[in-house]
Amino acid sequence: MRRRPLFVGALVALVGAALILVWVLRGADSVPGEAAAPPTSPAAATGSPSPGADSTSTDAAQDPSATAKGATPGGAEATAEPPPSAPVQTSGISLQIPDIALDADLHAEGLRDGRINPPAGTVMWYTGHGRVAPGEIGTAVIAGHVTAGGQPDRFADLREVEIGDVVELTDADGSSHSYRVVRAEVVDKDDLTTDGWVWGENTSVERLAIVTCDDAFGFRGDGHRVANFVVIADRV
Repeated sequence: MRRRPLFVGALVALVGAALILVWVLRGADSVPGEAAAPPTSPAAATGSPSPGADSTSTDAAQDPSATAKGATPGGAEATAEPPPSAPVQTSGISLQIPDIALDADLHAEGLRDGRINPPAGTVMWYTGHGRVAPGEIGTAVIAGHVTAGGQPDRFADLREVEIGDVVELTDADGSSHSYRVVRAEVVDKDDLTTDGWVWGENTSVERLAIVTCDDAFGFRGDGHRVANFVVIADRV
């Protein structure tokens, strides 16, 4: 009978050690992979969305103030079709992704009816929310469509891009800038609004955030896709 307290004490110590071991192992599993770790995002820290949720193909990026108020993404007038093809003033910059045989002239554009939504058959770089022109230090957001009018559009094959692929920018004077893809993945549009790679502060790297829509997560009731496909390429 006198040995029972010693036995109980040893049992409690053993259970405690097991719990500590489980806690340590769970903590190790929660460490994010290096490639997936985004840069610091002010939007993510504050919870206020940036215009990336409905970006392109284009369910397009909604005015952040509307999202904050709980408005339906895309608004009551949302349509799954992009604006019709229209003349645009090119910026003199073109984008090349050799692995998908893409060569596209870029034009500068802000929000269209509260969304990032370039005309069909075009590729744009976004001028708002502190995003820079392609080729400048900072993050340039480039957007295009997967389909338009039931036909493949400029970013129809963007989903084939993989980490390690080369992206090129060509200036009006013919000079070329090389980038290397460091991230290529499907992202839920709601998650994209606070994605640090796309909307976070960046004062040190020439970065391209190339965005279109993706069928991976299906479609909403208004016909818009639930997901985006995001390619991040950094200057080499």
